[in-house]
Amino acid sequence: MLDVAATVTSPLIRTQHVECSKTFQISSAVLVVLLHVLVIHRVTGSRERQIMVQNGFSWKAGDAIGKVQHLTGGANDVIYARRDVTDEQVPCPVDCDCFWMDPSNLKISCKNRATNTSSLPHEINAVLSSVASNLTTFELRQTPLTEVPESVCELDRLRSLGMNQNPFLTSLPDNCFTRLHELRYFASYLNGVTSLQNGLFDNLTNLIGAFFNYNNISSIGAHVFDVTANLPSLDVINLQGNRLTEIDSWPVQRAQLFNWSKIDLSNNRISVFKNSLGWRYDCNSAPLLGPTIDLTNNNISHLNDLLHGWNITGL
Repeated sequence: MLDVAATVTSPLIRTQHVECSKTFQISSAVLVVLLHVLVIHRVTGSRERQIMVQNGFSWKAGDAIGKVQHLTGGANDVIYARRDVTDEQVPCPVDCDCFWMDPSNLKISCKNRATNTSSLPHEINAVLSSVASNLTTFELRQTPLTEVPESVCELDRLRSLGMNQNPFLTSLPDNCFTRLHELRYFASYLNGVTSLQNGLFDNLTNLIGAFFNYNNISSIGAHVFDVTANLPSLDVINLQGNRLTEIDSWPVQRAQLFNWSKIDLSNNRISVFKNSLGWRYDCNSAPLLGPTIDLTNNNISHLNDLLHGWNITGL
């Protein structure tokens, strides 16, 4: 594997003059900025799997940290009884635990549910239908579910949604999350998801963070996160620890258009860089300021594969 960190600092790569309609020169400072965008630092050894997932959640800016931590709860949470939240008498699903962190924050965990799995979606639907008007934060974890219950798609007040540690959940539904117009944070880590399809989050203009740490994702639609999806607030995308072998140009597109974006593609198998979006960086493009694309621990052989594949010119 190519040590890209060593390559990008090598004297073999130097800035050159670029002829444009206006005199343009890439200075060493601008080169440093660009390399911040394409930071690929080599990590020796690997962290314990769960620690890396937790780090993925801590990689936020400002109040994002608190909001995503809100999904997972903590030792000091106050657990509210159901009677404190709603007058409805709908029981928690069998062999599951329902935790009310506050009247608008519910977590359902079904780690002890091993039988009657076919009825579980109906039981979850019954609970969520009775409290849909209250919830702004919801997490569904450690279940044998193979699909997302329809009632999740109807929680139109949600700001934070977690679907985590569900090993048999191999796909995410169409026309579901796009109904959650208030959604700011979406987490789907340690599931069995194999692909992300175009249209998954279209027009969620409030979405700030999307986390897919440690699934089995081997393909991502070119338009899931590109500008046509209309995700202007999205600045954290975590895809570390999946099975990606190729990546389209949407990361550099987002990095250029949305300052301070953070896109984690580390610990995949990426060796191919494509540009079906027709993205182009040249001297007339907006500057690449500050964003970071993490490609640590992939199968990149040559830096030129990245530069040519993503059509990064002018260097």
